[in-house]
Amino acid sequence: MMRVKLEVISGPMDGHIFQFNSNVDLGREGKLRIPSDRFISRRHVQIEVQDPRLFLEDLGSTNGTFIDDDRLQGKAELKNGQVFRVGRTWLEVSW
Repeated sequence: MMRVKLEVISGPMDGHIFQFNSNVDLGREGKLRIPSDRFISRRHVQIEVQDPRLFLEDLGSTNGTFIDDDRLQGKAELKNGQVFRVGRTWLEVSW
């Protein structure tokens, strides 16, 4: 079973680590919550676990989701160690 670690590397919850092994929503509400970043939508992105692959999908957020400074359109596969931004929060994913 794939064990995913999502670490906040910059933003209001800097240093916080989320761990999960199945699909999760990230936003100001939901399973993974970053309530203090007002630029994050209530349901901002979904992280989809398809062992051994991981996908990131923007859920129609107002301020967008960015991977390597490129705005995410639809769904993209994440690489181990990939960094992405939601609102003003930067996260690094590993497994």
